[in-house]
Amino acid sequence: MKGKVTVYILFLFITPLKSFALETELPVDTIMKRVMLAAERYNDLVESFSAEIYTRTYVETLKKNFLYKYTHLIPRFVLHDPDNAAAVIETISDLRFEHPNNYVQDIQHVTGTLTARKDLDMIPFELLNINIYGETTNDESFFMPLRFSTSKYYRYTLTRTFTENEKTYYSINFNPIYTNSKLLRGTFIIENGSWRVISFRGEGIDIFSDFSFEITMGDEWITLFLPVRFTIYETASYLGNVLASRHLATIKYKEMKMRRTTESVRSLNISDFYKIRLDSVPLQSDSTFWNEHRPIPLQAMERDVLSQYRQRQAEKAARKAGNDTLRSHNFAQQVQRVVMNSNYEYRSTAIGYSGLLNPLMVGYTSRDGITYRQKLFFNFDLKHNRTVKMNAFAGFMVRHKEFFTDLTSTWNYDPYRLGSATISIGNGNPTYSSLFVDQIQDSLNNRGINFEDISVKYYRDYYLKLYNTFEVTNGLLVQTGIDYHIRKSKNNMSKLRSSDNDSEPIEELFGTRKSFAPFIRISWTPQQYYRYDGRQKIYERSPFPTFKLELSRSFQNVLGSTSEYNRIEVDLSQNISFGLRHSLQYHVGAGKFINQKTEYFADFVYFSKNNFPENWNDGLGGIFNLLSRDLYNASDSYIQAHTMFEAPFLILKSIPFVSDFAENERIYVSQLYTPQIISYSELGYGIGNRFFNAGFFCSFHKTDFRQLGVRASFEF
Repeated sequence: MKGKVTVYILFLFITPLKSFALETELPVDTIMKRVMLAAERYNDLVESFSAEIYTRTYVETLKKNFLYKYTHLIPRFVLHDPDNAAAVIETISDLRFEHPNNYVQDIQHVTGTLTARKDLDMIPFELLNINIYGETTNDESFFMPLRFSTSKYYRYTLTRTFTENEKTYYSINFNPIYTNSKLLRGTFIIENGSWRVISFRGEGIDIFSDFSFEITMGDEWITLFLPVRFTIYETASYLGNVLASRHLATIKYKEMKMRRTTESVRSLNISDFYKIRLDSVPLQSDSTFWNEHRPIPLQAMERDVLSQYRQRQAEKAARKAGNDTLRSHNFAQQVQRVVMNSNYEYRSTAIGYSGLLNPLMVGYTSRDGITYRQKLFFNFDLKHNRTVKMNAFAGFMVRHKEFFTDLTSTWNYDPYRLGSATISIGNGNPTYSSLFVDQIQDSLNNRGINFEDISVKYYRDYYLKLYNTFEVTNGLLVQTGIDYHIRKSKNNMSKLRSSDNDSEPIEELFGTRKSFAPFIRISWTPQQYYRYDGRQKIYERSPFPTFKLELSRSFQNVLGSTSEYNRIEVDLSQNISFGLRHSLQYHVGAGKFINQKTEYFADFVYFSKNNFPENWNDGLGGIFNLLSRDLYNASDSYIQAHTMFEAPFLILKSIPFVSDFAENERIYVSQLYTPQIISYSELGYGIGNRFFNAGFFCSFHKTDFRQLGVRASFEF
């Protein structure tokens, strides 16, 4: 019965299109219109399937210089064997798909000359899940050419019409109107009548490589709309080195379920949107096993590589028995630990270190100068996905000669409900008290002192934070805790830098101040989508904004507290996606200190130098990039707003070479109001890809231009 229903559904899809088969000589515009109409139907044809995937990767070094042997120091950069000219990797995986785009790929068997986890991560498994009838690939890396929404980025040419087995086929070339890493060029073959794709070939560019892939669709009724064979080619070029790789794959479908016409109930659980699962490398070295399960015979060059590898392994075992150490390899490992992120695992404990000479730990801004930081983390796995995490941070600002530290430990006691308890200690930004803020206001009114004349180094801030986070219901998080600060004056004879010898000293403003402030933070996101990694719940996207509210009160004479005040902050943020990879992110917030019965320090949570909304992932937006950090503590109230518009094609789309690197372009607008500065604005333009983000910013005080600045962040 199930088979009859499936055939009937296919019949409903294909039969209305058969009337088109009466014509064989058609213009390309007519063909593409019919192909795109069919693609909209075929895109959602399959409800679920399971399949076995076999992949084989062959990597060859075509050109190398003295820098080649250091390539492996850069993680997730390019697949290669640092010690040999060629490598072979074979895998067998189980793939499960659930509509609309949930893919889970479990790697079951691995063999070859490179079998480490870091090498398997470099195999382009994500390309094996391309739905050629979709608007984009699953990870939105490319715009596919078979939909009306993406056709404006491509030009189409009918190159051939031919007949086989009494069926007519059209071969169509497609080319992008812009040279961009999001767009492909290539050829696809269409079957007249059904207007389905028979084969598809695409070529693209990346920052350091060129690639192409070929997809062959099935020819049995159950696989007519699904891929069965893949071939992926890639050539990587960097610093005079050239590597070529080829990936072969076959897909054998086991079970398949076609979609019904009724709409299924939407679930907020989007677990395993796309995931490669490889908890440990399942090494399978039995040659008999692979001879039985390998659907594509080995080529002569691949057999030679595997044979030479086995010989090297035997020689290595003999050297090890003779206590012959590989000093050069050990030296390279030591170099990598110093200059790049290092991760170590032992049983249930993981340790990560940023690297003493890691260039990514060095930063520069025109306002703060050179900064240098180090990071260290420990992760202890407990039962039922519970964890204990410790993160240590240390940073130094050369221009200001300031040293920052933070040690945070979190016990994730209920991962299913996002329950965690955290303790954090460290030192924060130098600041000054509300009494000095009064002096600033008087000086602005009477003597015209500029904010640039203010020294904020009157108090060092040391803090202890204790808080607990728990999910009341999906999307609603409640956090309760205590902030305890000890602020010590650095020099009780300090004066305003712009004051003269006749000015009165302000040493009465200094000493040691303490504050004990319990707080409650509430965060609510309606219709919050989420996924699970094991039992760990992870929030993803939502079509609605995130609302945040924070209430805090400092109590005097508790643990030596000298402050008594109330603080309230509200925050609203959202990421609105529309079109193809277009988004508008906004973030609006306000805060105020009220009922200040004593001296206090303006230390806001959502308005601070080092804070930005979690849903801004470019590393640049959501904050003021040029605002002097002096001004963050110069007022007892604020209203701020930030927006960022992001799109793949804005200004650089027609500029050769430059457009190859700019996967996304962004426009930033930020606005701030405080009683002291009334109106402060920032405008910015940025570009980014998966390796870096950079932005240019300019600031205005009211309508007066203030300064230009540049900011960049890097990530590997």
